[in-house]
Amino acid sequence: MAECGIILSGGFATRLRPLSYTKPKPLFPVLGKPVLDWVIENMLEITEPVVSAGYLSNLVRNHINAKWFNRVKIVEEDRPLGDGGAVANVVRQLGLNGPLVVANGDVFTDMSIREVWNFHKKTNAAVTIGLIEVSREEANRFGIVTLDDGGRVVQFVEKPKEPVGTLANAGFYIFEPEAVAQFPEPTSEVKIAKHILPKLLHKFDVYGYVHGGIWFDIGTHADYLRANFAALEKCSACRVERSGVIPPVYIDPTAVIEHGSLVGPYAVIGAGARIGPYSRIKESIFMDGVIAEAGTYVTHSIVGEGVVLGKWSRLVEAVVADGVYVRDGVYIARGATVGPNREVESDVREGEILP
Repeated sequence: MAECGIILSGGFATRLRPLSYTKPKPLFPVLGKPVLDWVIENMLEITEPVVSAGYLSNLVRNHINAKWFNRVKIVEEDRPLGDGGAVANVVRQLGLNGPLVVANGDVFTDMSIREVWNFHKKTNAAVTIGLIEVSREEANRFGIVTLDDGGRVVQFVEKPKEPVGTLANAGFYIFEPEAVAQFPEPTSEVKIAKHILPKLLHKFDVYGYVHGGIWFDIGTHADYLRANFAALEKCSACRVERSGVIPPVYIDPTAVIEHGSLVGPYAVIGAGARIGPYSRIKESIFMDGVIAEAGTYVTHSIVGEGVVLGKWSRLVEAVVADGVYVRDGVYIARGATVGPNREVESDVREGEILP
């Protein structure tokens, strides 16, 4: 088996602001569980995980210590290293010599690391890349791979300007020791796709494992919502019919929904949340501890931890970061975002940003 699995969790998550001002992307929950935990559980099937953390690494460390105790190690970056530099940094700090599994800690997927590993061993590859099929319209957002009939990578183009294919780099890798030896010392930012893979393609056999299931980089508000909605569709427990609920929904057992309210479809309600009477919540995510007072209306929105939504407040396609208090009757309009730990006393116009 692999010597260890490195989970990359160091990015700044700028496109998820203002939510990411107080929460690193790997700790964003999908169906009430941080994305990082989904990746750790997947990795534990074949090897011991090591989390490489950078931005808000203290929060990542606190979560790992509380949730995983001694089962998961953490290595903190003292400066941005890029994903390639982060791998080299973990290898150096822990003195690793064997095969490595590397996975992005901000991707929600049902790709099985065990299946990728089994594929890797059958091909005798020095490197295996996890791949997903994307649309031609999306292809320029990703590193695009072309394969021969046997699954060997014959071309890799990072964010191509011209169409070259639709098999995209999914942010999952397996590296044999001879490939790891090609990583430079972690003295500056090094990108796997930009700096490492082109060199490895010239030296070794690199294979691609094509995954046909769920895969979401939760890097934008829209993608984060879509990841949760896709998870709801796969979750049999989220389809239970009950009074006041239109499935699919995920409602934490500690959440409270008061009489006359209607939740769903496509709603995720976190731990300790309380939805007051005669409220309507749909196509939205409530993180832990959200309080929605009576008559609240929320659609296609993301509401951060500990937010209080006053009576008869309305959110339409909006994002509200952690710790916000929205006063009674306030309307937060389509495309508006509200930064953390502030009070919103009056309506927020369409597209307005309150830092």
